[in-house]
Amino acid sequence: MPQNSPRILILYPSCFYYPAWMERVEVKTPLLLMASYLQQFYPVEYADFEITIGRPNTPIQIRRFERKVREFLAQADFDILAVSCWTSLSYKATIKVAQICRELCPDKLIVVGGYHPSARPHEFQSEDQLFDYIICGEGELALRECARQFVASGRPSATTFVNAPILPQEAFVPHDWDLISSFVKLNFPQGLDNVYLFLSRGCPFDCAFCMEPLKERKWRAYSPELAVQEIDSAAGRFQPHSISLCDACFGMRPAWRKDFLKRLVDLSPPYWVTLETRPEYLDEEDVKLLSRLKVEIQLGIESCSPDMLRIMRKSKQPEHFLREFKRASELMSDHGVLHRANLIFNHPGETRKTLNETFQFIDEMTARSDSALMWAAHGFMHFPGCDCDRNHAHYESSFGAHQPCGDWWHEERDQYENSLRTVPSSELAGDGIELWRTLLRERDDSMKHSLSDKAVKFASAKYFPHWKDNEPTHSIGR
Repeated sequence: MPQNSPRILILYPSCFYYPAWMERVEVKTPLLLMASYLQQFYPVEYADFEITIGRPNTPIQIRRFERKVREFLAQADFDILAVSCWTSLSYKATIKVAQICRELCPDKLIVVGGYHPSARPHEFQSEDQLFDYIICGEGELALRECARQFVASGRPSATTFVNAPILPQEAFVPHDWDLISSFVKLNFPQGLDNVYLFLSRGCPFDCAFCMEPLKERKWRAYSPELAVQEIDSAAGRFQPHSISLCDACFGMRPAWRKDFLKRLVDLSPPYWVTLETRPEYLDEEDVKLLSRLKVEIQLGIESCSPDMLRIMRKSKQPEHFLREFKRASELMSDHGVLHRANLIFNHPGETRKTLNETFQFIDEMTARSDSALMWAAHGFMHFPGCDCDRNHAHYESSFGAHQPCGDWWHEERDQYENSLRTVPSSELAGDGIELWRTLLRERDDSMKHSLSDKAVKFASAKYFPHWKDNEPTHSIGR
């Protein structure tokens, strides 16, 4: 590495007006992976203001945040500031950090990337050239080229938009945990509770609610051998309670998935492993392997209404998709594999009919008394970049759906809450927006009583603490 190589500071800026009680990701491994790749060519450091400073939610807290950011940047040794505006929740914090950096260090290069810049690149363009480069897509190769240009000719004369090329599979590097050793030691002296890992990139699907289609859809992954090594390395380093595999489309290729699961079983991990996949990917061989692990499988079902699944673009054959979910779920329950169905309610197009279809399906699934299936529900969150945002006129004219809070990421109020304020249809306007919550609460007991004791214990600890006060559903030892 040449002695005059520019020093890169890769930074997560935190969020403003995002509830403090929301779970924090202890280590942002996508940023660590970017740092691990770039450090082959340049000196790199990692920083996370959400962890080291916090999430400000009032003007007074924001002023404190600004003071702490100013102190940090004044002492930091870097030439290039690479800010991750991962989602719209970080938009205001990203702008504030860049403003402070530009004021303190007018000649430094400032680069921004993430889902929000990919969806709304022009929101980062300003007359004072706050940002030098705005990266749309994956960051590694684009940021490397930005650094090369900076060495050759300094800052660009105007803000430059970069349509980033993808990182090819053969260029994947291991997580360099040494890059964050001091960060973890200082901020998590008791160790990490959970480590989030990405073993693959790309998702071939085009769900209407998802921002993932903003990026390259080609599926790329570590080899199964290297993927398991990455898990083992993280576990050996931090001894976490669990490791979450956060791939957008885990295990898409059957040969890869089966090889990976066999290797993971051979590792005999003592920690929990969580992963999300599609039900049609899981056959009996997969489930038997999963039954030998401490594992929770999450299935992004999103809805149990065929009409909604079509609107969501979750599946072109929704009836078949639901049959596959039922098959995979019953297979996992037969083998005692804990699994969770994730549902999104109030997605644009939701009606009373689609709600009734979903809850009728849930009622059928909860008729079983030894199930390992847990249900997790969330309201639709409006983020820029997804199809519901890009084609909002279609959803408004077809269903009467609209977003009362508009571009909520510009507002100085609870951004999490405002991202949820979707009117899904003219039929569910007003009090109808809360109908799904009522229907869900009515099924609390039936959902619990459908579970095996193992599943009740797990769900009570992780998702439904109010269940702990009740007697076990089944006899001990089932």
